[in-house]
Amino acid sequence: MKIDRLRILAVEDEAMIAFELQDMLEDLGHEVLGPVANVDAALRLLGQSDPDAAIVDANLGGRSALPIVEALRAAGIPFALASGYASAELRQFGEVRPFIKKPYGPWDLERALKAIQGRNPSPRPT
Repeated sequence: MKIDRLRILAVEDEAMIAFELQDMLEDLGHEVLGPVANVDAALRLLGQSDPDAAIVDANLGGRSALPIVEALRAAGIPFALASGYASAELRQFGEVRPFIKKPYGPWDLERALKAIQGRNPSPRPT
């Protein structure tokens, strides 16, 4: 099942991962806003654009992405949180679904975006 084209705010502080995230999202047919690497830049871009969804790294250069998550929730914009941390370390964000465990690949992103759109994700290919 193909997912709709989305305008996705990409928030990732590690340059190589940010470029990979952008490439994967574009390969899936989406428009990428950013990527941006810190809380201030993300909030500024969020205020200047109208994303359909967001992929947000939980930790941006040692700073929590919680202000971004709160702004997305207030604006009613669905998002997926990405992190290499264990779920217990992410309690500050509250219930976050979908969650993308780092390292991730295109299938993980597509699955998260399907969940954001309220579609049943397909099982992981073997």
